[in-house]
Amino acid sequence: MRKVRDLARTRERILAAALGEFAAHGLGGARCGDIARRAGVNKRMLFYCFGSKEALYREILSRKFTERASFFEAAPDDLAEAILHWYESGSSDLDWVRLLEWEALGAAGDKLVGEETRRDYFTRTGARLRRAQAHGRIPRDLDLSQLQISMIALTVFPLAFPQMTRLATGLAPTDPRFRRKRLRFLRWLGERLSPNAMPEEAKSPSRPTSGVPRTHGPRPLGRKSIGAKNRRNSKKIG
Repeated sequence: MRKVRDLARTRERILAAALGEFAAHGLGGARCGDIARRAGVNKRMLFYCFGSKEALYREILSRKFTERASFFEAAPDDLAEAILHWYESGSSDLDWVRLLEWEALGAAGDKLVGEETRRDYFTRTGARLRRAQAHGRIPRDLDLSQLQISMIALTVFPLAFPQMTRLATGLAPTDPRFRRKRLRFLRWLGERLSPNAMPEEAKSPSRPTSGVPRTHGPRPLGRKSIGAKNRRNSKKIG
């Protein structure tokens, strides 16, 4: 029994070491010897536990998909809060962001690891957005597939391209000052995407305006007001 527990702990050490190596160098650049040294085991143990570097890589991605799926499933229905939730997901796991970048560089036209599971996640997320739209929490004329992609871009881009973030803001995406500013901006943007933030005129552009008092601009002068104004001016002149 102890041997089984020791093997399980060894596997976890290898997985933790491999995550750091794959995030830093990608599948092609990571070396099994470096992973083994980082985990405190020999290469034979790595191959005994996982069979190959590719199998170890797939295991790490599979675990990450499970973690990310559970995180996104817990996202609030409110759009502004959901965007903040997605940002928290990326900023709390930069290794995951880097794994996705390495995957994008090397997966042109190839079948992705766990592709069906990941596609199902996007389908379920899209269904949640449709329900929120049906209940009036998202504008009805908003393209939900474009919204989903844009939410990913809004929350992941500063983390995936730290050099661009630094050039634009003077701050690294991991800097607490940048994080506070980003959270404020994402909340502001999310609130303005809510139907409740739309001006009343935009919600009902064809409603009649007769009998509705004007709230902007100077009040038009009637005949009586014009006469009174002329009399006051005559007194000043006399």
